[in-house]
Amino acid sequence: MIFPHIPWRIIFSDKFIATFTLVLFNILFVPIEQGAFSVVKIGFMGICPLIFFAKKPIVTKAFMLGALYWIVCHTLSLVKGEIRFSTLGFLGMHLIMYITYFSFIVKGTFTLDYFTKILKYLILAYGIVLIGQQLCVLVGLRNMPLLNLQNQSFLSITKLPALTLEPSHSARILTFAMLGYLRCLEMAKGHTIIIKDLFDKEHRVVTILFLWCMLLMGSGTAFVGLAALSLYFITRKTAIYIIPMIIGLFFIGHTLEIRQMNRAVALAQAASTGSTEEMFEAEGSGASRFAPVLNAITKTDVTQLETWIGKKSMEKDKYWWTRTDTKIYDQYGLLAYLILLTFVFSCAIHRFFSLESLLFLALLGANLINIYYAWGCLMIMTGVRYFQNNYVEQSVLITDQKKDYED
Repeated sequence: MIFPHIPWRIIFSDKFIATFTLVLFNILFVPIEQGAFSVVKIGFMGICPLIFFAKKPIVTKAFMLGALYWIVCHTLSLVKGEIRFSTLGFLGMHLIMYITYFSFIVKGTFTLDYFTKILKYLILAYGIVLIGQQLCVLVGLRNMPLLNLQNQSFLSITKLPALTLEPSHSARILTFAMLGYLRCLEMAKGHTIIIKDLFDKEHRVVTILFLWCMLLMGSGTAFVGLAALSLYFITRKTAIYIIPMIIGLFFIGHTLEIRQMNRAVALAQAASTGSTEEMFEAEGSGASRFAPVLNAITKTDVTQLETWIGKKSMEKDKYWWTRTDTKIYDQYGLLAYLILLTFVFSCAIHRFFSLESLLFLALLGANLINIYYAWGCLMIMTGVRYFQNNYVEQSVLITDQKKDYED
């Protein structure tokens, strides 16, 4: 077999490295990477400091806020006498990886068209791999490494991982990728995208494969993502047919007894009661993301020192995230969490009241944990935010210059 020759100058180019970073943290190839703590990803994060300094380093807000966040987390852990590399070490590695990626973004490494294509091909890859996995499972093949199948215990025709470790991870990444794709199309076309646009010849395959993945890979998280994305299309003009469509899909799913949809509905019903205990009884996995946020809103006591510096022994408690009384900031405290929110909304999310904020809450639990998909989703949002801040301004400037010329 003859492999294509890629010149070293391309491999070491800013565009190649930035693209590789974005894609690497938005997929997980099980036969090579094995698990969430991937040797490939850890190895790449390990050389990110070298990449950062070799590529004309610049001091960005990601660098300043990321460094501040890590220093505060380290200091508070030191005060409590709880230091573990698996938390603080990996946090630092993820941060330096993101800071390196962010520096490429703000240097203008990607064009809007190129970034849109990355998201497009990412969605297409997920869809193609999932269909391949479904065909394999149908004929009884559970070990097909090239298609990211390695006889995982949960495999069935209704539960497949696509291009990550498990369906829920794929659902999160695909939701952010699709929203990013919509935002990029919106900026390129100069208007809000409507459903009809997504079924034009240019975007039809992407849309169909996205829906195929979200509906058929077997993730309750996917239905949460679809519900959130549907809000993009709801306006006063479109509500008259989009809302009945969503309700209709809900009843179809309920009638067909789609288990993942029922889990999402059960969690929503339990959340409406305000009881974290009922949320965990209804859907433990989803509750582990929403309950800490709910507890932080309803049970925060700012007069307690523990609120600001975090709970002691959190580092040693492997199951703290599943406890019904956990708050989102328990590990490092409210002070560190406020810095984290500043970091996210300064570097990755354009507007506080936005779909990006809703997805950050609904799919990432309003937090950044040491797992690949959280940082992958953050990098997608970062690229979109860059173009929202700069592409529109450039378009306005060009339009103004044209008017001046015509005058």
